[in-house]
Amino acid sequence: MKRIAFLFLLLQATLATAQIQVTLTVDNGSSDSDCDDIFSPPDLLWQVNVENEGWVTYPDDGPCFTAFPNQQYTASYTCPVDVPAQLELCFRAFENDPLIPVGCFIVPSCEETICQNFDIPPPGQSVSYNLVLAGGASTGEVNFTISTSEGLSSNDALCNAEDMGLLLRGDTLGDYSMGIYDNICATNANEPNPITQGGFGNENGVWFQFTTGSDIGSLLLVEAISDPEGTGDEIDIQMGIYLSDNNACDGNFTLQAWDYTASSPDAFLQIPCPLPNTTYFILIDGAISFPGSEAGVFGIQVSSVDVDDAPDFRCDALMIGEVPENGSISLPQPVSNYCATSVSDPYSPNFVMQSSVWFQFITPPSGHVLIEGISSRTIDSIGIQLGIYRAFNNNCNLFFQHITSEYTEEGLDESLEATCLFPGQIYYLVVDGDAYNNRGIFTINISDAGDITPVTNQDVTICFGDSFPVGSSTYTASGLYADTLTLFQGCDSIVNTTLTVLDPIVIDLVQTQPAVGLGNANGIAQVSASGGAGNGYSFSWCDGSIANTNNTLVGGAVCCVTVTDAMGCTADTCFTVDYITDIIPSFQGDTLACFGQEDGQIVFSAINGYPPYLYEWQNGDNSINGSGIINAEGEEVILPDLPAGAYTIMIMDDFFDTTFTVQVLEPELLVLTVDDKVDASCFSFCDGQISVSASGGVGGYQFAWSNNETTAVVSGLCAGPFQVTLTDANGCQQTQNIAIAEPEEFIATASEVQPVSCYEGSDGIVSVETNGNPMAYEWSTAATTQTVNGLPAGSYSVLVTNADGCQDSATVAVTQPSGPVMVAAVVEEPVSCKGEADAVLRAIPSGPGQSFTFTWSNGAMGAAASGIAAGAYSVIAANEKGCEAAAQIMVSEPDFIQATLSATDVTCVSGENGGAIQVDTTLGGTPPYEYALDGVLFADSPQFPALFPGGYTVTVRDAAGCEAEFNATVNDAPELLVELTGDPSMQLGDSLLLTAQTNSLNVVYTWTYPDSSGSKAAGQSIWVSPLISSGYRVAALDTVTLCRASDDFFVTVRTDRRVFIPNAFSPNEDGRNDTFMIYADNAVTNIKSFRIFSRAGSLIYEDTGFQPNDIGHAWDGTFRGQELDPGVFVYVAEIEFIDGRVEVFKGDVALVK
Repeated sequence: MKRIAFLFLLLQATLATAQIQVTLTVDNGSSDSDCDDIFSPPDLLWQVNVENEGWVTYPDDGPCFTAFPNQQYTASYTCPVDVPAQLELCFRAFENDPLIPVGCFIVPSCEETICQNFDIPPPGQSVSYNLVLAGGASTGEVNFTISTSEGLSSNDALCNAEDMGLLLRGDTLGDYSMGIYDNICATNANEPNPITQGGFGNENGVWFQFTTGSDIGSLLLVEAISDPEGTGDEIDIQMGIYLSDNNACDGNFTLQAWDYTASSPDAFLQIPCPLPNTTYFILIDGAISFPGSEAGVFGIQVSSVDVDDAPDFRCDALMIGEVPENGSISLPQPVSNYCATSVSDPYSPNFVMQSSVWFQFITPPSGHVLIEGISSRTIDSIGIQLGIYRAFNNNCNLFFQHITSEYTEEGLDESLEATCLFPGQIYYLVVDGDAYNNRGIFTINISDAGDITPVTNQDVTICFGDSFPVGSSTYTASGLYADTLTLFQGCDSIVNTTLTVLDPIVIDLVQTQPAVGLGNANGIAQVSASGGAGNGYSFSWCDGSIANTNNTLVGGAVCCVTVTDAMGCTADTCFTVDYITDIIPSFQGDTLACFGQEDGQIVFSAINGYPPYLYEWQNGDNSINGSGIINAEGEEVILPDLPAGAYTIMIMDDFFDTTFTVQVLEPELLVLTVDDKVDASCFSFCDGQISVSASGGVGGYQFAWSNNETTAVVSGLCAGPFQVTLTDANGCQQTQNIAIAEPEEFIATASEVQPVSCYEGSDGIVSVETNGNPMAYEWSTAATTQTVNGLPAGSYSVLVTNADGCQDSATVAVTQPSGPVMVAAVVEEPVSCKGEADAVLRAIPSGPGQSFTFTWSNGAMGAAASGIAAGAYSVIAANEKGCEAAAQIMVSEPDFIQATLSATDVTCVSGENGGAIQVDTTLGGTPPYEYALDGVLFADSPQFPALFPGGYTVTVRDAAGCEAEFNATVNDAPELLVELTGDPSMQLGDSLLLTAQTNSLNVVYTWTYPDSSGSKAAGQSIWVSPLISSGYRVAALDTVTLCRASDDFFVTVRTDRRVFIPNAFSPNEDGRNDTFMIYADNAVTNIKSFRIFSRAGSLIYEDTGFQPNDIGHAWDGTFRGQELDPGVFVYVAEIEFIDGRVEVFKGDVALVK
């Protein structure tokens, strides 16, 4: 049955256009004047001007002017609150003096005017007024009536609530699909406000009521739909349900429930366990969520769901019936648990009873039942929890034995299977709702689940390492087992188990061919298995291959293969795929400096391939050849002492070979030819001459003669032997010895007796010999002996004089080693960890010497020193001649491992294990690093996600095995609190600062407020300037924990009209009170009119449309440019405020001088 209470359709059409009309009717009037016409009696007229709409002239004179009564003024208003408090009426009396007394011309004389504001009566009422003009050149009076139409009735007031009617079980009142209601003219005067009881703020509420019948069921649904017919006049609905303590509109009201959802403009409420024969009051208001959302059109509907509550107490349990053998029983119709409690309920081990209801059933002969609780999906769902109990001695007031219970969090429905129940006995069934859906509508079905087989024989095969449970026993070895399972009420079940535990699977993996190239998928491996089920093995490789042979393995990759036997038992193993690449040689040939030399060399090496490599080499005729092994990539091979020629080299490994040719080049033979020789003409004459020429070599010839000449032809030669050396650009040389003959001469020969022992030493010895009788020696060092000692390396000359006085000179060179003895100290093995002494140093000598000795600063002897800690060390190396060299070295050690950690705390949206720890930076030690949270399982990743709140220790290990521990804490998400502070009361026109206070520094704020005219800032604080009392809401979001909180704040706006109009002023130009003006605060938006009258009613000054406090709109005490005498004047000011209200201020002002 569906019964809908409709209003007349006319109401829907007139809701948006319903208006209140204010009319002013001029009933009658009269006037008199001191002015006369010269040739006729005076023409007395009077005029009325309402709200400055224009003057209307009275009385009628034939076709001229207006007869009374006359409805002169009409104004329409949508809502009562829009109706102004007063109307202004001006009355003017005069004598009409037209130049031509024909027609309807008006030329007033002796004109007097008076204006006054009159109160507009409440809707549905009329008031008559009289305005008298006296004391001037013209006088008179007017009588008029102001009327206000009543308009349509409104459910704005609680006691005018729209009565939707009597609601019976299964009935529906109203129709939410029809937008026949609105709250456009609603207020909140003298109404309950849900905000005082934790709900929303009532600003524009309208009221509905309905009364329940004596049989109403256990659930009512109240639904309100915004603008259901799409007129465009939406309202963001807020809805509240009230009860009155006297069931009438003048009682004390209590808020029963309320609904406002920011994501939807509609509202929906359930009334569970409704009271019969009770009047419910419904408040519909609009939230300020978008412009105009506080008022609009809506539809409303109240429905009774035809459902009853199941019994709340176990002694009232509803008997469902006896379960027939192989059959089932069910509830005749769905029931609910809206009114249920948990009073006197027994304990349940599987859930906490909150809103439980009770049923009874009688067990079938099998004692085995399946109970199904099925939740409603169409009206109101419940997360069902089931439990079975047995009363001691079938007395519901005695001990209740818990038989079994069931609750699974997933889904709404629940099923419960119970075995070994006593056949034909009464059992109690309890139904409750979970924490997510605690109350709702459901039905019950109980069926016979049949007898239970008492003996079970089973053959079971399990994998190696698995276990098999039977009752309280667990088996891991093959065998025959018998278990007796004793159940409640003595129901035993015998389980005979034949258990076979398979052998472990053994994997044999062989890589038969490496991959050719890194990353190439052509490696081959073969896998076989034994053990397990013994046959029917299947294989799963890392690349998805399933055969026992895989020929697509990727070189350099780690591959795992899993073996599964016919039983599904598995084992796996992993390996790195070997790979090879083509051999790439690198070589360098040579060029001999001189023809015929055999000191050329070839250097070559190889990379890639598959070391070690074999190599073979030979020259062009294979007269020189050899072979060898290159053990590693990049290892250089040097072929020394090679003559010129082309050499072929071949390098090979197990898979590849490469052959290349290297050239050793040489220049042409260098030839020195003596072209001519002329001997000295006589002894001691020096007129000999030699001429030579050169060919071959590489050019750039240079000649070096024994007499230091450098040309091809030398002359002025004395008798004796001469040697010439030809040198080309490569330093290749040819020498010729040529003798210039002369008589016997005296010859001195100097020689090196001992070279310098150590580089830059001074122990060289030279001596000179002659073929005659030497008498004196004169060395370049000033020595005068035949032999000279203690010489450094260098060239020395000597002049020897014989007994005959003949002289000869000689030069000798003292040689020394090619360079000094040198030594370098290097770190062969560094210190592993901070504070350790495990470094190894090595001394590397160079320079002349066949054998060396070493002395270290720490006492070590030999080329290597071990057990070295961080610090400075030195070493001295000496060769067999005692020449020494020293070196110093500083041994460093790694810094202590340092790490900075950051913890991500658990947030309100991450779940209880939403924490994480990350190692942000790691310093010290020896990179790379590994990380572990438990100090055992290390990995490259510095991140540890999915952590619960608590303290953790992160261990960092470097490449040298050094470890360091660092602590970090993951905090739980804190509760976010937010509170709005500010003055709850303010004056109209003022601005108020609202500030949100929170317990977090990482918060962003979202404000919801009814208007934006006063918003001057965003964030934690906002400035507001409401025109009416308004509610504000701030929502806070912690950007770190993602927790949310909100708070509401209601601001009451006082409408004190703070307008100051002085009662005196003195226009004497003394700079004080020289003008008469209006002062006001920010609540005033416009002074619509400002008029000053004499005591006789004459208009002295008038100004319109200006702002207060503006001296440019002040009266200076003059009339038509003339200063007025002191006196008392009447002022009337029509002032408009920011809330749209217009009020009239009037009074007296004294002009003093």
